[in-house]
Amino acid sequence: MNTIKQTALIIFIALFLTAGHAFTSHAAGNCAYILNTKCTTCHNLGRICRKLGKKKKSKWLTTVKRMVRHGAPLSKAEVKELATCLTEQNASVKDACK
Repeated sequence: MNTIKQTALIIFIALFLTAGHAFTSHAAGNCAYILNTKCTTCHNLGRICRKLGKKKKSKWLTTVKRMVRHGAPLSKAEVKELATCLTEQNASVKDACK
């Protein structure tokens, strides 16, 4: 019985770690999706990409919130996610800016 519990625990941990990685990958990829579907309705990517590495997160957050006030269709979660991704310049953002 103890072996079954140990095996179940190992499987649970493996699934949890795999699911966490999948969520992180999706979240990182979601930034490129947001950029390409919501930000580019008003801006070309060049305008956004030129600012990468030049703004702190608080400034990106201010910018993205301003865009929402101007009509950008972003949820509160997307606003935070986008500000984080633009600050950290994750791989999906860098790929979108190529």
